[in-house]
Amino acid sequence: MTPIPPVPDTPAHRGSAVRARSRLVRRGARVREVIAQTCALVAVRECPCGAEDTWLCPSCRALLAQSPRRVESGCDALQLLSAARVRDQPVPRGVLPAGVDHAPLLPVLALGEYGGDLQALVLAWKNGGLLHLTAPIAAGLAPAVTQLAAAAGEERPALVPVPSRPAARLRRGEDHTGELARQLQRHGAGRALLLPSRPSSTQHGQGSRGRRSRRILLTPGARRRLEREQPRVVLLDDVVTTGSTLRAMYDAVTEAGAEVIGAVVVAASRLPTRQHGPLAAVSAPTG
Repeated sequence: MTPIPPVPDTPAHRGSAVRARSRLVRRGARVREVIAQTCALVAVRECPCGAEDTWLCPSCRALLAQSPRRVESGCDALQLLSAARVRDQPVPRGVLPAGVDHAPLLPVLALGEYGGDLQALVLAWKNGGLLHLTAPIAAGLAPAVTQLAAAAGEERPALVPVPSRPAARLRRGEDHTGELARQLQRHGAGRALLLPSRPSSTQHGQGSRGRRSRRILLTPGARRRLEREQPRVVLLDDVVTTGSTLRAMYDAVTEAGAEVIGAVVVAASRLPTRQHGPLAAVSAPTG
């Protein structure tokens, strides 16, 4: 049997191989566009904001590319009493009035305010079955996870999504925050750590006190895993309002031996007007 001669490794042959690959890429893109246009006859391609002929328009993609913002000061359930004064207290820059001071339990980063096109995008991803939005959302949140990890001196944090109620997962047909954790792992932001758990109560119809006392129950297996690994954790959720869900998940994982270094959400119901200092200035309690 005559041996096949080796392909010469010359600049001309390498340039020919590059051009051939480029032609294949262009042909593949045209084939995918033909398939997409054909499928659009059955299911119209539409961005959550209403823009047609695209699954995610440039405007909505830009919303996911925003720099993450600190939002924990707008979350009542995440505030801890740090000082109390029964009378005015003189300080070098003026006078502190009688009252109380609060410090955040943990830093929380969000891409923007829950409203307008960002709200439509989150709802389409969360309740509309548009799971393909997980990839661009994860790409937008990866820098936020990286910021929290760098501030805490952690190279590869555990990414723990807050749990959805079983009825909600059944209605949606998926665990959207769990998929977000897996997608962030593919981006190299950390390692997905999905902990079997369940909320002990729903927030619907509860007052602020009831929401603040919400609990999340980890399964015995999840607790044993945290006790064994004692990971440093970044919590994941879609939207933060009062912070009660993040507070409940924080309590659940820290009681089992993990350390929470922060939380990342897509949007916050309220953006604080006060600017925060650097992330390194926030130290989340570990007890």
